[in-house]
Amino acid sequence: MSMKLLAAALIGAAVTTPAIIAEAALSLDARYDSGVQNEDGGTTEIVAYNPHSHATYVVNGETKKIEAISLNYTKDEAMNLKPFLSIDIAKTIASFDQTFEYGDLTSITVHPKENVIAVSVQAKGYNTAGYAVVLTGEGKLLGSTKVGSQPDNITFTTDGTKLLTANEGEPREGYGKDIVDPKGSISVIDTANGYDVLTEETLFFDAFDLPEKRAELVADNVILKKNTNPSDDLEPEYIAVNEASTKAYVALQENNAVATIDLTSNEVVSVKGLGFKDHSKPRNEIDLLKDGRIDIKNESYFGIYMPDGMATVSINGKDYLITANEGDGREWGDEDSENFHLNEIETEEEIVTYDTSGYDGFVDGQDYIFGARSFAIFDAETMDVVFDSGSDFETITAKHHPEHFNASNTNVKLDNRSGKKGPEPEDVKVGKIGDEIFAYIGLERIGGVMMYNITNPASAKFEDYLNLRDFSDEIAGDVSPEGMAVITKEDKQQLVVGHEVSGTVTVLNVTEEPSVFKDIKNHPDKEAIVNVTKLGLFNGINETTFAPNKPFNRSHAALVLHRLSGTPASDVTNFNDVKAPATQVAVSWAVANEFISPVNNKVFGAAKPITREEFAVAVYNALKANGQITAAEAPAYTDDAKISAHAKQAVASLKAAGIMTGIDNEFNPKQSLTRAQAAVVLNKLVK
Repeated sequence: MSMKLLAAALIGAAVTTPAIIAEAALSLDARYDSGVQNEDGGTTEIVAYNPHSHATYVVNGETKKIEAISLNYTKDEAMNLKPFLSIDIAKTIASFDQTFEYGDLTSITVHPKENVIAVSVQAKGYNTAGYAVVLTGEGKLLGSTKVGSQPDNITFTTDGTKLLTANEGEPREGYGKDIVDPKGSISVIDTANGYDVLTEETLFFDAFDLPEKRAELVADNVILKKNTNPSDDLEPEYIAVNEASTKAYVALQENNAVATIDLTSNEVVSVKGLGFKDHSKPRNEIDLLKDGRIDIKNESYFGIYMPDGMATVSINGKDYLITANEGDGREWGDEDSENFHLNEIETEEEIVTYDTSGYDGFVDGQDYIFGARSFAIFDAETMDVVFDSGSDFETITAKHHPEHFNASNTNVKLDNRSGKKGPEPEDVKVGKIGDEIFAYIGLERIGGVMMYNITNPASAKFEDYLNLRDFSDEIAGDVSPEGMAVITKEDKQQLVVGHEVSGTVTVLNVTEEPSVFKDIKNHPDKEAIVNVTKLGLFNGINETTFAPNKPFNRSHAALVLHRLSGTPASDVTNFNDVKAPATQVAVSWAVANEFISPVNNKVFGAAKPITREEFAVAVYNALKANGQITAAEAPAYTDDAKISAHAKQAVASLKAAGIMTGIDNEFNPKQSLTRAQAAVVLNKLVK
């Protein structure tokens, strides 16, 4: 049974989430605006933090330069940050290699222990070796080396002794006779002997070309083009290094797989498929139809994880891989040529599916879509899924921005991206605050950043969602987060976010404790209280006090049920004790639907505490009206005789469903419901 009360109405209503008094975990602290927007992206795309100068570096795709922005700003400067340094990488390469045809500046990384940065540069020719260039934090050239074709991501190991590039090797001219599909590769650069004598070794996937090895990959659901060697078809996208600097994990996005590199021997030790996400299962609901409404439900499709950004974390001695499950189609060559290749099919309902006819690694008879619309935590050793955020991203964005749900990064149209990748998680970063570990996930299309507590990987918990996009125009505010960087300084954490369409960079403050309510810090129902206030279902009695043990009154009960139902319109009944317009509508709706009974025709009893059995009846009737609960009539508690006859079925049914229970097998029906108890029930309804 779904625990989401009136789910379709709740997420489909075009209403604004009520103001939340509890402080959010994410908040804006500073902004840089490059002044250049590009609906195709690539402006302020990639960011990296330099702790040695307390500055963030920004890869500017328009100028082909690296810009450095100091984070030592004053309050007056915060919303108008300016670069203090611009590094012309094309000019730098030309100073030592005049034959190199500059293509694109793709990525930047900062040395963990030295004031040194490194960038990856692609050549103009798609089958030509690229460069890794190492510079001081001020932009002075220290060294360089050629790497594989199309380096797309660069990173130092966590101990700084090696530099790695993921060389994608895409067949950008399509497939055809005499057209080369470059080999994907990983370049491992030894920096131990200095930057002027870099030692580079490029690792390929030729060992997997043996028929038996290829068959093993296919059996593990690694996606490979039919009749193609893995060494040609595997396309490294992104690299994450474990904390011990002994392993590197390489996203093979188009192949739905991850390669593991042993950094002690510089060997590719495995390529493992990530499997598929079954959207017909509970918690994996999805909105697939571009029908101008929010309809998140189970569908008979399988999502292909296809991660882009990744991060690693070690918890209790075990390595985990955290992935942003974007999805990526293959579209190569000139659309008008015979070499053009596209592996997408669009159904009559405008659902974009994977054309599996030309690929191995799929299960016959199943339909597949790009991406998983989630972030996931994998056991880095086995690549088994430990946690997946399920339908959270669509459900949460629907609540926050119902009028622009699944909008794209080039328009604000409701449902625009439902048929293809939805919110489209792009990058993920991990940060630690004290003993707590958090994951931050950027959503490329609708925008914004999700924050999860992943201290316990198997039961990661949503903390906050912040979207600074301005939906009054197609491209306004901060649009399309691409790259992110975590700053931890003196127990203070910030998140730098580069937005590739709006050309802006934001600095966000991160608060470990998302609630400022001082009276719930040690309360057993703290998590439920934080969740329901974060969702705006009801607030504290002031900015610092929630009053968990005070009674929950009847008008509050009507208000929260009305909010959960999407605040539907209702004819107003004028009760003498209900004055606020929003409360009048909510109370009238609750009475009209027989969820809560008034004291009489003139008095609702708004300020009276609602009893536990009255609240049980209200919740049960709301669920029953939408066919979302199964009736149970057996006695439920030892004090069953004290439960009113009209409430027995509601109490028994809610207990059977795990929505509302008693203590020590007593329900205490006539006792006033406390605010904390209400929060617990509501939290179960929205999980």
